[in-house]
Amino acid sequence: MKNRQIWTFIGIAAILSIMLGILIHFATIISSLGFTHENIQTGESESILNAFIEVLVSSLVAFCAFMVNFYIIKPFNSSRQISSRLIIIAILTTVITVTLLSDSFFALKHFINGKPVIKNFNIVYTFHDLFTGIIVLSGIYFIKTVFDKQSVRIENEKLKNDILHGQYESLKNHISPHFLFNSLTALRELIDQNPKDAKQYISHLSLVLRYTLTSIESQTKNLYEELEVAFSYYNLLKIRFGSNLKVETIVDEKLNDYRVPPLAIQTLLENAVKHNEISKDHPLKIRIESDNARNLIVTNEIHERASKEISTGIGLVNISKQYRYLTGEDISISITNNIFRVCIPLLNPNHNESNYS
Repeated sequence: MKNRQIWTFIGIAAILSIMLGILIHFATIISSLGFTHENIQTGESESILNAFIEVLVSSLVAFCAFMVNFYIIKPFNSSRQISSRLIIIAILTTVITVTLLSDSFFALKHFINGKPVIKNFNIVYTFHDLFTGIIVLSGIYFIKTVFDKQSVRIENEKLKNDILHGQYESLKNHISPHFLFNSLTALRELIDQNPKDAKQYISHLSLVLRYTLTSIESQTKNLYEELEVAFSYYNLLKIRFGSNLKVETIVDEKLNDYRVPPLAIQTLLENAVKHNEISKDHPLKIRIESDNARNLIVTNEIHERASKEISTGIGLVNISKQYRYLTGEDISISITNNIFRVCIPLLNPNHNESNYS
């Protein structure tokens, strides 16, 4: 890929250099063909060979300046930012390169022809050099801008595909035979033992499944909906773990309309349950709270399981990718004093909720 990019740049630089050479010496080309009114009257015209040499030299100078700037600015490196220092270096290098090569080529040409270098000639070619430098720097900057935008677009598409894949895996995980089997087994036991609780269990299970099936349609969901489905999911887990699992929620109601990626809170609950022992000796308490900076923080004490459940590996990674795609920022994950902490920023209520398309 790198070699392909270099050859692409060489092709673009060669075409721009030739066009620049023709543009700079357009009057000379016309004169060499005898098309100007003055030349027709006087019978004088520039040599076609001389015009060709002028265009060739200017094109070579421009091409060399392009290649020098290629290694300075690195237009195909999206991580390289154009700083003030880099701009100054590029300008100075371009001026030196263009001036030295131009003067050297044309001095050689006049030396071979045996013609003296006229002062007026130097002034004209100084403007040619200045014009060449401006076009080269503008061309390099334009190429880098286009490439950077293309890189961002490709990265966004990749993140979008990763998010969709993650949501699909989450959806598949929730409606998998294993999940349904456990849910129906628990439901059967509840029907025999406590029909009233069985009805509530069905309501919670229905909400979780319905929400999971529809969540893939949106980029974000409001916090109130996410907390509601997380509470239903917690009630399903309580049938399995009883009082050994507790979830404490302390979230400012003013933040209910703020938005988060779909299934984000539920995924964090799943992550805590999958990776920690939940027993009478080691009960698991998960705390969901908001802070003054409009972040949602989920914490739990770490009690690593002796035998971990099989994980799809999409949990925290998927949430991270969703935030990178939606905001360009990432979530915060930390472990302090045996406390696992995940901090996710709440998105503005009017955040775009358009479908992935």
